[in-house]
Amino acid sequence: MGEGEPAPAPAADIKIFISGNSGSKEITNSQHRITMILKSLGIPLKQVDISAPGTEEQRDVMRAGAKKKEGQRYPLPPQIFNGDKYCGDYDDFDVANEDDELEEFLGIPRKTPKAVPAEEKKEEDAEKLPATEGAPTDAAPAEAPATEASTAEAPAAEAPAAEA
Repeated sequence: MGEGEPAPAPAADIKIFISGNSGSKEITNSQHRITMILKSLGIPLKQVDISAPGTEEQRDVMRAGAKKKEGQRYPLPPQIFNGDKYCGDYDDFDVANEDDELEEFLGIPRKTPKAVPAEEKKEEDAEKLPATEGAPTDAAPAEAPATEASTAEAPAAEAPAAEA
């Protein structure tokens, strides 16, 4: 690899265990949504279709490492792994995505700074107010006499019009 050559793309350690022939619309939609979100964020992934012939070993790996929901015989796809480390299922992925904690969930470094929720931002702004509180308070009385003066002139302006 020379100086002008780009570094090779990192290997896709994120594995999404899917079922290519699932009869469940919910599973199919969940698999598609995970793939779509990760691709849109530029996170390399590898899909492992546990329903394809010859993937029994991969299916057993998924079943051994993943959690099953109550009432299930086996963990169902989609299941997400980073290498051999189990990350979670679709519900876990969805919560992490909504909470802007997807990189932490997947165990990868953040590409972008974490977004500050509006409530936290308001608290930060409120903390900044005491330092600048003096300036607006000083300006307020200066504005008040100007307003009083304009209201005092207003009746005088109307009075000549009433007399005429």
